[in-house]
Formats: sequence, C-alpha cells, structure tokens
Amino acid sequence: MTYRSKKLNLYSGRGSSSRRAIYKGCGYDDTDLSKPLIGIVNTANDAGLGHVHLDRLAERVRSGILQAGGTPFEFGTIATCGAVPIGMPHFRFELVIRDVIASSVEIMTGVQLLDGLVLLASCDSIIPGVLIGAIRADVPAIVLTGGPQEVCRIDGRNAVMSELDQLVFGADFASDEAKEKIRYLEDHVCPGPGACSLMGTANTMQILMEVIGMALPGSSAVPAVYAEKERYATQTGRRIVDLVKQDIKPKDIMTREALLNGVILTLALAGSTNAVLHLLSFAREVGVELSLDDFDRLSRIIPVISKVIPTGKASVIDLYNAGGVPAVIGEMRDYLHKECVTVSGHTIGEISEIHRSSDRNVLTSADEPVFKNGGLVVIRGNLSPNGAICRTTTISEKIRKFTGPARVFDSDEAAHEAVVSGKIKKGDVVVIRYEGPRGAPGMREMMMTTDALVGIGMGQDVFVLTDGRFSGFTEGAAIGHISPEAAVGGIIAIVEDGDTIRIDIDERTADLVLADEIIEKRMKEWRLPLKKSRGILGIYAKTALQAHLGAMIDDVVTSEEQVIK
Repeated sequence: MTYRSKKLNLYSGRGSSSRRAIYKGCGYDDTDLSKPLIGIVNTANDAGLGHVHLDRLAERVRSGILQAGGTPFEFGTIATCGAVPIGMPHFRFELVIRDVIASSVEIMTGVQLLDGLVLLASCDSIIPGVLIGAIRADVPAIVLTGGPQEVCRIDGRNAVMSELDQLVFGADFASDEAKEKIRYLEDHVCPGPGACSLMGTANTMQILMEVIGMALPGSSAVPAVYAEKERYATQTGRRIVDLVKQDIKPKDIMTREALLNGVILTLALAGSTNAVLHLLSFAREVGVELSLDDFDRLSRIIPVISKVIPTGKASVIDLYNAGGVPAVIGEMRDYLHKECVTVSGHTIGEISEIHRSSDRNVLTSADEPVFKNGGLVVIRGNLSPNGAICRTTTISEKIRKFTGPARVFDSDEAAHEAVVSGKIKKGDVVVIRYEGPRGAPGMREMMMTTDALVGIGMGQDVFVLTDGRFSGFTEGAAIGHISPEAAVGGIIAIVEDGDTIRIDIDERTADLVLADEIIEKRMKEWRLPLKKSRGILGIYAKTALQAHLGAMIDDVVTSEEQVIK
C-alpha cells in the first residue's frame, strides 16, 4: 500500500470522521490531515542532563517537517539519567526503562495512527528504547541524538564524570584534598547539556545510530550546544517526510549486515559493554540473527582505533573535531559492510570513501591501531557457559592471566563496603551476584565497586566478576553480563568465599576451579534467596531474557529451562 492510499483510507474513507473530528479539535484542518503525520518523540525533561536541551532541537525538527510538507505531532516519553541513582536500589530501573519507553512509543504511534517518527534521545537505555518502539510500530523513523556535552579541563587535560565517581567512591574521599577536588568537579565536570563526553553508553549508542543507518551521517557527535546540531535537526525533520513517502522503515535499514557494522564500530571504539545488550535486542526486534558468537568472531580481527576515555585521554568533543562518526567509518572502511543503506539515502560505502581522521592523536587508522583487536571480548568457561562481556582496553597486560580467591557478595553495595573498609586485597576476585536481569531485578551497573577500586589504586590488582552490568565509564579489570545469572541457577550462584577463580583474557575464559562433583552437589543444595518486587520490576523479574539474549522483557520465556538456555 502506498503512502497516499493509506492516508486516503485512514482519513478520507468510511469511519474516518471520528478521528478527523478529534484532530480538528486539536487545531488541525483538512490540509494538515492530508499530509504525512509525523510524530516527534521528544525525551526532553528538566532532570536529565542529556535531554534537558531537546526542546530546542524539537522546534527545529518541527520546522523541517513543515518545510517538507508534513504535519508534526510532538509527544513526550520518559528519560532518566543513570548518574543520579548510583549507589541506590533505584538504579535497577535504568535498564528496565528501555522496555517502558519502547512500549510508550509503540502505543502512541499505533493509537494516533502516525505515519512516521523522529526519535530525539541522548543517553544509555533511552536511545535503544525509542528505536525499539519505532521498530515495533513498523513505521518509517529517523533518530536525532542530543550530542555530547562540552568537556571540563583541569591542568590542561580532559576531566569527565568517571573521575568524580572514582573520587567519591574511593577510600579517602573525606580527605581535605579529595573534598576540594570533588567540589570543583561537582561545579565544572558537567559544563552544560548533552551526554557525558567519554565513550560511555550514551555516546556509544549515539555513534551507533549513524553506523547502523538510523541517523543522518555526521549528526551524532556534534556537541549538544552547537548550531550545527540545530541544522541537523531541521534536516532530520525534512528527511523523515521523504522516508514516509518512500515507505522506508527501520526493518528495511537494520539488516543483519547493518547490525554487524554496529558491532564493528563498537569494537573499534572500545565502546560500552552495554552496547552488546542493545545490539542483540535490535536484532531480536527486526528478526535477524545476531549473537555473542558474532561479537567473539569480530573481536578477534577488529582493531581498536579510538583514544577516547576510558581507552585513552581524548573526549568525544575531540572525536568530533577529528571528523566524527564519518571519519570512524572511513578509517574502518575495509571491515564494514559497505552496501548497507542509511536514512540519508547514501550507503555506508559512499560515506566511507570521503571521510578520514584529521587527528591521529584521537582517532588512529586501522593500519596503526591503538590495539590490534579486542575492544570488547566474549568470555566463556564454567562460570559463563552462555557468555560474559569484558572491555579489554582498560586491563593491563600484567593481569590478563589472573588466578585468585573469590570474595563473594550479593550486591554492589556490599562489595563496595568491603573495598573501602580494606577487606579486599590485591589478588582477590570480587564476585558480585544476584545483580542480573532477573536477580536485581534490572541488571544494575556495578559502578560503586569498580570506581572504588580504581580510586584507591587497585583497579589493576583485583578482578570484578558479576552477572550485572558495568557502566561505559568503568575502568579496571571487570567481567560482566555473566550468563546464566545467579537468579536462574547459573554457576556463579554457588561460588563461595575462598574458591579459586582462574581468568585468562587472551584465551577468553573465566572458570571456577572446583571439581565437577562439588559443583553438582552445591547446585542441588542451592535455593534462590527470596526477593520480591512489585510493579515493573516484578514483571521484569519474571520475564527478562538473559544477558546473552539482550535482557529485554519477553513473553516467550515460560520455563526455567528456557531461561537458562
């Protein structure tokens, strides 16, 4: 069905009078209703640093839609900032919000019979949330990200939020020197709106929107406060009208090859481990095959070419000045699937031919990489038979082979307390469990423990293993997303204090060194600790997929056997 026949059917055919009356009551007329009806999904609010400026961009999007002959309908959905509830049980909502946002976008688009969507979002689970909603709504869509914030400078270097977290959660945070620096960073480390200017989850996901084809080339890394971002907003508004008329939907763009391009850039930039969850979920929604095996295979050959924090010392603003995402695509041209189309109408191959890095101190070439491979790697072994994820660029060579005694905790708070009170020693392996998708519920990020270890200078002396997540800010030696998680009977559930754990990053293994018969005996005796949750967390605790499948709510999971597999 063409756009025109669909529109005539919905707003001119039999039964259309009531919907026409409703929209006329909102101030629209017959001419408005004869044009493409474009939803502007605006995640702006006063409490989210990455989203506080999006109203300004929404106005530009609206102008672009009108210029191109569409009718804009702006509506909002929720957007949180994960930095606010760090150290609180409320952090459990930060992954769950992805499902809530997706549902809100799907519902609004369906009920209001919108023809297309512009998705305005900036951070962590918010970007994948709005995009998944658009995929489910099955209408043409385009993403406009809010961009990175400006970067704070201290003593001639970049300072970002992770530095503040490491101070706050470190052991000597109460010293006069630490207090003075903390106060300075509180006042200056977030100079204004936008995503924190390092390769955290927010900027990783912003960048991925371009390479998987869902955002205009060059738009994502433009700083939040630049006029160029507003120009991209207007262009995005114009472009969505064309996409509606051509009936080009996310499923037409987000092919397996496009998502593999997303994997490749995540690895090349040593992006956030959370990108793994989101890319797997995108694949599930569009109905293409993507698994941890793809990440594992590609991580063995994809070079790391980014020096953005935490891999190096550069900021995302520096990456923008080096050429932004088109430059990354250009430098990785020999690895990418060039035939993939984008919302711009251009292919990845066309973009890759004309852009290169202008600053090798920020973005190197594939021929002279920062690391030969393995920005993120998949870890397996008896602790994680379904896979776990590790960002290797923050792990020193001296501890890539590591064997030590387990120190076991059932929450990030308990592990953090042990670190700052001096109970964790060099050579220990901190195991944090019951923080997975169902166990938390919500798969929290173990930021307090890892930041404390880095803050006290032990980030390269202690490994942290968890069935929970890590922030894109995380530095040090850490393995997360252990699957199956403790709450569904994964081996991590029966690890005891003092058990030996052997880790080999190069071999990509993490094992509990224990006889099989002892493991089997403990598993028979294991019982799930009682933890009740109501509302959305209760739903998540019963229905969330395991991390290696993307950790979204899913109604297909009906038995413990399916959960574990």
